[in-house]
Amino acid sequence: MALQLIFPNQWQTQAWKNGGGITHQIARSDDSLGMRWRVSIAEVASDGPFSRFEQTDRIIMLLQGKGFCLHAAEDQPVVLDKALVPFAFAGETAIDCTLIGGPVRDFNLMTRRADVTASLQVLSVTEALSLTLVNESLLYLASGQLQLSFKDQSYQLEAEQSLLCTDEAGELQIKVGAEPCQLVWICIH
Repeated sequence: MALQLIFPNQWQTQAWKNGGGITHQIARSDDSLGMRWRVSIAEVASDGPFSRFEQTDRIIMLLQGKGFCLHAAEDQPVVLDKALVPFAFAGETAIDCTLIGGPVRDFNLMTRRADVTASLQVLSVTEALSLTLVNESLLYLASGQLQLSFKDQSYQLEAEQSLLCTDEAGELQIKVGAEPCQLVWICIH
């Protein structure tokens, strides 16, 4: 499949059963056992429990809003009030979320623990760089504008757009636009 640009109007959007928000699925990989991995953005409108995902590793981070607190039974609350700071946790953990000063938008990566590992990095891009694509990679541009080139293909990535790489490996060249960019870089193994 090589490289695929994903625009916000291509996201699959679903309202939550509890009415507390919506999820925009950016990309997902399934096999005969179900979900291998999923990248999504959630719009959280009210306090409430997180959905539990058994045998799933999760990484979440704030995109917009004043933030939220994650309360697990035995731990001190985790406060996520700075944008693009990843927090990893087990999907089967019982967590209640309380918002800090209103609705938030957050970024989520979920992977099936038994079969998939993933790395997530947030890069502040201020100059040209090169990233090594693995078999499954995803870039999500949180802010700014980037020029991407891979082999003989070129792409322009705008804020909130993603680039999904499947069944391809090699060096992706990145040039920054007029302003610094915040790029979320995910490699799935």
